Amino acid sequence: MHIILPHAHFDAAHLEAVKAEMLTLGAPAILAIDCGDHYVALEGAHRIRAAHDLGLTPVIIEVEYDADAETDDVAPGSYQDNYTLAEIVGRAHKSVPMEF
Repeated sequence: MHIILPHAHFDAAHLEAVKAEMLTLGAPAILAIDCGDHYVALEGAHRIRAAHDLGLTPVIIEVEYDADAETDDVAPGSYQDNYTLAEIVGRAHKSVPMEF
């Protein structure tokens, strides 16, 4: 499985805290769009990175693609600004997917 992160930014201290939680909680569930040969995550950049580092495979909760839907419509609180799913998917194709 291949997952493209919603953004490249991460906080190293927060990532370590998420890893510590994940050792107890297990693999995270992530909202994502199925783009055929990969998923584009709509949330959870730290959880995806932590899962990758720990050798866990995230559980994908598929979101139906709607070019006009904003992230807050499908993943409340995921981003400070609202982005349409089309904007996220468009930007994501410039990124390298993480392999699980």
